[in-house]
Amino acid sequence: MDLLQINLKKFLLDIESPFSINEVCGYLSGFAASNQPVDSYFSALEMYFSNKSEPGKKQPDYKIVIDNITFIKQSIDNGLPIFPFKHEEESQNKLIALGEWSKNFILSTNFLIQQKLLKNTLDYQEILHDLTEISKVGHNYDINNVDETDQYYIEISNYVLSAVNHIYSVSREDNVTNG
Repeated sequence: MDLLQINLKKFLLDIESPFSINEVCGYLSGFAASNQPVDSYFSALEMYFSNKSEPGKKQPDYKIVIDNITFIKQSIDNGLPIFPFKHEEESQNKLIALGEWSKNFILSTNFLIQQKLLKNTLDYQEILHDLTEISKVGHNYDINNVDETDQYYIEISNYVLSAVNHIYSVSREDNVTNG
């Protein structure tokens, strides 16, 4: 885990977030892959992180969140790993973490599609469908065979990374074409 993710983890503890670092990084990765300016989806960050139901509670400082989105976007652009669990020892734990990550990536991507910040294409729908299945890994699939789990993790994580790169590339092209 790098320094930004460590600071993000501290941020999550400070705001008493119910989300894990894997879930949050998946959520932020969806926004990073969209190539959209932060102000266009800031309301989704507020919904995810703030607790407006407790008016007396200090609201979060979003700088660490925005810094993480920027870092994830740069990592995608440079072909670097984006998963906070990449150093986890056991493939079974990595698969479960990848499921959590995927579920939250879907949340942010769906928000972007609903807000028409990403086009609702067949490619994106297929990716979201596949990620929905991946998000069920810890619940609906048997991942106890260590040899198979190692191979599953490699294949599934490679697919997820290529899907994120596809969304990133297409959204960047769309932004250049429409911008």
